[in-house]
Amino acid sequence: MTDADVSLHPQPRKVPTDEGPVLEFIRLSPDALVPFRAYGASAAYDISANLIGSDRRPRTASIGSGITQTIPTGLAVRPPHGCVVLVCSRSGFATQGVFVANAPGVLDPDYTGEIGVILTNAGLKPFYIKHGERIAQLLVIPYLACDLQEVTQFPSSGRGDRGFGSTGR
Repeated sequence: MTDADVSLHPQPRKVPTDEGPVLEFIRLSPDALVPFRAYGASAAYDISANLIGSDRRPRTASIGSGITQTIPTGLAVRPPHGCVVLVCSRSGFATQGVFVANAPGVLDPDYTGEIGVILTNAGLKPFYIKHGERIAQLLVIPYLACDLQEVTQFPSSGRGDRGFGSTGR
């Protein structure tokens, strides 16, 4: 890892609970990079590819045109109580036709396994990802755990069942 890599991937700091909610994480691999926010006001945490071979050397993944592939991160996360983590595409990848396939991916609070980022290459040429390259963003948001109730109909609304294209092109 170069000095530039260290500055892009700061070491985690312990956040006292009186400062607000905490996104806990575990490095499942010693080579996994710490999630980080690129700027002070960034809403999401960048996460990186964890592509280390059995020989302990960094690898590069290739995602062919029209192919979907899961890229490991070597990380697991646990959101604060009442929150869920969304795995979102990076805009820089999206401009090249590479995006999170099930965007946003949902990391439920009770999921404790490794984050695998499912990337699709909709571009015309192969897309290469190196170990340590940022591949997605984690966005922590609150959610409501609602009860489910079956009904026979919904109250009428001005829109009704008019869907795609209902307001024009």
